[in-house]
Amino acid sequence: MRTGESRQERSMRWRKSVSPEVHAAHDAVETALGNGSLVRQPCELCGAERVDAHHDDYSQPLQVRWLCRGHHLAHHRAKSN
Repeated sequence: MRTGESRQERSMRWRKSVSPEVHAAHDAVETALGNGSLVRQPCELCGAERVDAHHDDYSQPLQVRWLCRGHHLAHHRAKSN
Protein backbone atom coordinates (compact mmCIF):
# COMPACT_ATOMS: atom_id res chain seq x y z
CA MET A 1 0.00 0.00 0.00
CA ARG A 2 1.31 3.41 -0.87
CA THR A 3 1.68 5.96 1.90
CA GLY A 4 -1.58 7.82 2.44
CA GLU A 5 -3.46 5.64 -0.06
CA SER A 6 -6.99 4.72 0.92
CA ARG A 7 -8.45 1.25 0.48
CA GLN A 8 -10.64 2.60 -2.35
CA GLU A 9 -7.63 4.15 -4.11
CA ARG A 10 -5.67 0.89 -3.77
CA SER A 11 -8.62 -1.05 -5.17
CA MET A 12 -8.99 1.31 -8.13
CA ARG A 13 -5.23 1.07 -8.87
CA TRP A 14 -5.41 -2.76 -8.74
CA ARG A 15 -8.41 -2.89 -11.08
CA LYS A 16 -6.60 -0.71 -13.63
CA SER A 17 -3.53 -2.97 -13.47
CA VAL A 18 -5.24 -6.31 -14.19
CA SER A 19 -6.84 -7.77 -17.29
CA PRO A 20 -10.62 -7.66 -17.74
CA GLU A 21 -10.72 -11.47 -17.24
CA VAL A 22 -9.01 -11.19 -13.83
CA HIS A 23 -11.29 -8.34 -12.85
CA ALA A 24 -14.39 -10.32 -13.87
CA ALA A 25 -13.23 -13.40 -11.93
CA HIS A 26 -12.65 -11.30 -8.82
CA ASP A 27 -16.11 -9.76 -9.12
CA ALA A 28 -17.70 -13.19 -9.66
CA VAL A 29 -16.11 -14.49 -6.44
CA GLU A 30 -17.24 -11.42 -4.47
CA THR A 31 -20.79 -11.79 -5.80
CA ALA A 32 -20.88 -15.53 -5.08
CA LEU A 33 -19.56 -15.00 -1.54
CA GLY A 34 -22.21 -12.33 -1.02
CA ASN A 35 -25.13 -14.47 -2.18
CA GLY A 36 -23.88 -17.63 -0.47
CA SER A 37 -23.27 -19.72 -3.59
CA LEU A 38 -19.55 -19.82 -2.70
CA VAL A 39 -18.35 -20.31 0.86
CA ARG A 40 -14.93 -19.21 2.04
CA GLN A 41 -12.84 -22.13 3.30
CA PRO A 42 -9.68 -22.25 5.44
CA CYS A 43 -6.28 -22.20 3.72
CA GLU A 44 -5.82 -25.56 2.03
CA LEU A 45 -2.19 -25.68 3.19
CA CYS A 46 -2.19 -24.43 6.79
CA GLY A 47 -5.82 -24.07 7.84
CA ALA A 48 -5.69 -20.31 8.42
CA GLU A 49 -9.11 -18.66 8.39
CA ARG A 50 -8.09 -15.40 6.70
CA VAL A 51 -7.73 -16.40 3.05
CA ASP A 52 -7.62 -15.24 -0.56
CA ALA A 53 -9.44 -16.91 -3.43
CA HIS A 54 -6.75 -18.10 -5.86
CA HIS A 55 -7.65 -18.83 -9.48
CA ASP A 56 -5.62 -21.40 -11.38
CA ASP A 57 -7.78 -20.60 -14.44
CA TYR A 58 -9.52 -17.24 -14.72
CA SER A 59 -11.90 -18.60 -17.36
CA GLN A 60 -13.50 -20.60 -14.52
CA PRO A 61 -14.12 -17.75 -12.07
CA LEU A 62 -15.81 -19.79 -9.34
CA GLN A 63 -13.19 -22.57 -9.35
CA VAL A 64 -10.91 -21.24 -6.62
CA ARG A 65 -8.38 -22.53 -4.15
CA TRP A 66 -8.43 -20.95 -0.70
CA LEU A 67 -4.95 -19.84 0.36
CA CYS A 68 -3.81 -17.59 3.20
CA ARG A 69 -1.94 -14.50 2.01
CA GLY A 70 1.47 -16.03 2.76
CA HIS A 71 0.78 -19.22 0.83
CA HIS A 72 -0.92 -17.28 -1.97
CA LEU A 73 2.11 -15.01 -2.44
CA ALA A 74 4.50 -17.97 -2.14
CA HIS A 75 2.54 -19.80 -4.85
CA HIS A 76 2.88 -16.85 -7.24
CA ARG A 77 6.58 -16.40 -6.44
CA ALA A 78 7.23 -20.10 -7.12
CA LYS A 79 5.17 -19.97 -10.31
CA SER A 80 7.15 -17.00 -11.68
CA ASN A 81 10.53 -18.74 -11.15
